[in-house]
Amino acid sequence: MIHTLKRWLAVASVGFLAACGGGGSDQPADVVGTINGKPEFGILAEAINASGLRTALNANGPFTLFAPTDAAFAALLTELGITKDQLLADTALLTTVLTYHVLPAKVERAQVPVGPAITTLQGGIFKVVTSGSALRINDGRNRLATITATDMQASNGVVHTIDRVLLPANRNIVQTAQALPQFSILVEAVVAANLQGALSASGPLTVFAPTNDAFAALLTELGLTKQQLLANVPLLTRVLTYHVLNGRALQANIVPGQAITTLQGGTFTVDASLRITDARARTSQIATTDVLTSNGVIHAINRVLLPLPAENIVQTALAAPQFSILVEAVQAAGLVNALSAPGPLTVFAPTNDAFALLLAELGLTKPQLLANVPLLTQVLTYHVVSGRQLSGEVLARAASNQPFTSLQGGTFGIATSPLRITDARGRSAGIAGVDSFTSNGVIHTLDRVILPPAN
Repeated sequence: MIHTLKRWLAVASVGFLAACGGGGSDQPADVVGTINGKPEFGILAEAINASGLRTALNANGPFTLFAPTDAAFAALLTELGITKDQLLADTALLTTVLTYHVLPAKVERAQVPVGPAITTLQGGIFKVVTSGSALRINDGRNRLATITATDMQASNGVVHTIDRVLLPANRNIVQTAQALPQFSILVEAVVAANLQGALSASGPLTVFAPTNDAFAALLTELGLTKQQLLANVPLLTRVLTYHVLNGRALQANIVPGQAITTLQGGTFTVDASLRITDARARTSQIATTDVLTSNGVIHAINRVLLPLPAENIVQTALAAPQFSILVEAVQAAGLVNALSAPGPLTVFAPTNDAFALLLAELGLTKPQLLANVPLLTQVLTYHVVSGRQLSGEVLARAASNQPFTSLQGGTFGIATSPLRITDARGRSAGIAGVDSFTSNGVIHTLDRVILPPAN
């Protein structure tokens, strides 16, 4: 009889522990059972019950629960200006907040990814960053919480303790920029270009956001007032969409040196030091990364990026009065289509004064030169090089005494101090201007027409 009673008590004890979510070390409780009964998680347990999530978190999972302490909840109540009862009564808010603390997978401390976006059961994202040896969570509102204890094992996952309640993003890209004073000119520009709807859509999108100081520097660079820039909607649209990527690209997703394609269609690159090189070989530094929003992410940059112009080589020359004779010559030689093709090409472009000097040198009138199509073609194609050869490449070739080979087939050398070309006939032409970007190449300005080898 005594042995039977002992056996019954043992079986009853096991049943009671199982009913409570326990059962000993061989059978840990589920993620909710793991925090139940622990004094530091009293409010969290109440919140789970009030939201009706107990059953969902009792499922097979696996789950990872980032569990805020009572002190974390107390700080949240102060932050939101509400009481505990008000929080527990707001089931919609509670469900949104609590499911933002759950991952639909078991992720122990050793597997926590540092840097990339982590998608929660709620659908929003956060990222984990390091602070010394500690792990911190950057939530959707760019608030930080420290993971203070890790790897509490549960039957259907794992629990980590955090010292602050996480909140999902509640502002889109435009709303986030509106709330940050350093982006006030950017917001004005977005509104002027009528892009606020596109940047408020579900996305996700990535915006490389120039600060007010970056816009001030651009205005000086372009010689424009803010009002003139905001009034030029085509230019503004091209520039702003050049700062936007499809998809959410956090810092951890950016591959150094890889061409990044923008909504505008142009590309830029980012190096390992987070320096951007735009389509015009200008550089901008990413000053702040991973400002999370409900529809993407913002990176703050200290210089406005510029895409290639919409105009090709011929269109650019047409718009510049000092190249009017060059344009006449290109038209007379039938080279308009070749110089309007995708390229890219580099044109060393003689000015009108340079052509005037050539006419005197050759003893020709302008009509005589334009009528001599074989000569004109030889001379003009001698001024064109394949590829977009920027001033840096020109200087590098000068330093290494490496000549350029032209489309005409002849070569010419480059020298510095001052920067000049020595043509196939030993004549010298000064490079008076460099790096005039076009959609299909670049133009450098010459003060003298260069001549290919004599036949």
